[in-house]
Amino acid sequence: MLAVFITGASGCVGHYVLSHLSTFADVHCYALIRDPAKVSGTWDPQRVTILRGDLQHIAQHQDLLRRMDVIIHIATAWGGDDLAWAVNVTHTLELLSLLDPQRCQRIFYFSTASLLDAQEQPIPVAGQAGTGYIRSKYEMLIQLKNGTVPLADRVITLYPTLLFGGDPGSPYSHITSGIPQIVPWLNLARFLRLDASFHFIHAADIAQILGHFLRHPAPPPQVILGNPPLTFDQALEICCAYVGKPIWFRLPVPIQFLRRLSFLFPVHLSAWDDYCLQHRHFVYPSAVNAASFGLPSRCPDLPSLLATYLPLHKKP
Repeated sequence: MLAVFITGASGCVGHYVLSHLSTFADVHCYALIRDPAKVSGTWDPQRVTILRGDLQHIAQHQDLLRRMDVIIHIATAWGGDDLAWAVNVTHTLELLSLLDPQRCQRIFYFSTASLLDAQEQPIPVAGQAGTGYIRSKYEMLIQLKNGTVPLADRVITLYPTLLFGGDPGSPYSHITSGIPQIVPWLNLARFLRLDASFHFIHAADIAQILGHFLRHPAPPPQVILGNPPLTFDQALEICCAYVGKPIWFRLPVPIQFLRRLSFLFPVHLSAWDDYCLQHRHFVYPSAVNAASFGLPSRCPDLPSLLATYLPLHKKP
């Protein structure tokens, strides 16, 4: 029986990962959760053990951690510089230091593709001027690349692109919660052009890929997760067609205009914000998705994503 320790199992990605891996007869999941009431479902005790706790008190589970074969580290802190650094760096390093090098085989560590440039290399300005979350994730990325992290040679860093997911029985990702709000904005946005592109992926597909990795030889140390890229203009056209809003003309939006908008509102553009405006093509050549491994996909493209989260707005 493969012993798998999962952090962040009550979050959007973690919920799908725990649900998927709990169907594996040869895997026992140990899920670290602050509030077990946030995890829906009835778990087979032969396959899932729910542990009440959080990463800031990870040392309480040191005896158990030394018996783990695989770690899936999803837990993260988004807000507050001090909390983000404590969870995303200090206690993440502590977690890795508590593992048994003779037992632990693989560590799947979740980062974010926002840290990578088009050549899939770290963006230095992210570590200098990003949010507390971005800076802390950048620090872990650099330590992993420098090999200073405990068991660094067994860490597989997963970089999700724009993350969607959630349903009535599980938490929604931040961006998914905002999908219904895009419909009113399409009245104006449909007449604009913007030179930008991106990937996205559904959390259920990430769970499928993780399950695949557990069954097969170790993947490369860096895995970027995303469906085939879309340009902003393509995405806008698909959304407008889906809700039945015609596009009669398109006006290009110069980047200088977007930067000047910040002077009209009480918003300060940091060096990180400015970098993101200047480099609007978040596209990665090596990005993989469920189809890359012959796996079923919850949302392989934008139309299927809209059908999942905007059913009331679908065109008759």
